[in-house]
Amino acid sequence: MDEKIPIVSKLKKLYDLALKFKEIRCWEYMEDTDMFGVMRPGDSLIGYVCILGNAGEVFGINAYLGPRGLYGYLKVLSGEIYKESLEMMSSQHCLSLTYEEDESYLDKRDKSVLKELCIDSKSKNALPFFRTYIPGYYPWYLTEDEVEFFEIILEQSIDVCKRFKHERNLFETDKGSYYFVRVPFKSNNSTLWKDKFIEAEPYTEKWEDAQINEVKLKKILKKYPQRKGLWEIGCDFFPLRIKDGKSRPYMPLVFLGIDAATGEILGHSVSGLRKQNLLVAEEILNLVGKLNTIPETLIVSNRNLKKILTPLSERLDLTIRFKRNPIYYEEAANSMIDFLNSGPQSN
Repeated sequence: MDEKIPIVSKLKKLYDLALKFKEIRCWEYMEDTDMFGVMRPGDSLIGYVCILGNAGEVFGINAYLGPRGLYGYLKVLSGEIYKESLEMMSSQHCLSLTYEEDESYLDKRDKSVLKELCIDSKSKNALPFFRTYIPGYYPWYLTEDEVEFFEIILEQSIDVCKRFKHERNLFETDKGSYYFVRVPFKSNNSTLWKDKFIEAEPYTEKWEDAQINEVKLKKILKKYPQRKGLWEIGCDFFPLRIKDGKSRPYMPLVFLGIDAATGEILGHSVSGLRKQNLLVAEEILNLVGKLNTIPETLIVSNRNLKKILTPLSERLDLTIRFKRNPIYYEEAANSMIDFLNSGPQSN
């Protein structure tokens, strides 16, 4: 992963385009379902563009990167993932520009960039705010390659959005999985652009079965644990910044086990691991061993977790049930995030 952050002088064009894009106010006539694509020259990666602001809340533009980015956004659009859920932390893969009126959204570097580019951070006008979202990683500054691609996206989006205002059928096609895409081509050593409808490449979400500690499992079963109760289980990336000093900050993967009848937190762990399957089964076995109890049912907070835990459920002879927004898990997770945020954060 190229982590080179550009110097301020290389950001001038990007910020100029951001201010120009804001002037067309395309969110007044475009919705977040009016998606189109911009193909990156060289490797043909498509950024699927979504205009933010028609609901009058957050104004800006997101570009979801490739099949994975589009897939994650469509899950949000369909309601399978809701925007305030922790699952968003593992589904968003995009470049983002929003316009922030609250200066508190800007960190020291953001303000320094605005100052060097002679953009008044104290202005009442909404200020450009750029971030990259990668599943499992903390939202971070754009790299040089991302800046270059976002400049292209904004240039093409200004063109497309202006046209869409007068051609509301611009994106219409009778082919369901096809998108209107701006495609580059070479002519006399220059890069020109054309419109083309392109079928979105399918994305298959991959997961690995939970890793089961066979020694620990045998020890537990030898004690003939009782079988009772329902547990709510969650294993998500929490929106906290962990920095190792070598690359972009990541978010901790947090396990929570909760008694679904009382809301009591039975156990938790905070990990730097990047995959749920490496953590969740081990922590469930720790709970079973500590309480000498196998729950009759595990209630999980997302469908992938249910798939990951299927082998463990078969070995423990318990039922796994998916439930959207388990009440106790959501409350416990939000309380834990508030607690961890109140402590010292790494810079």
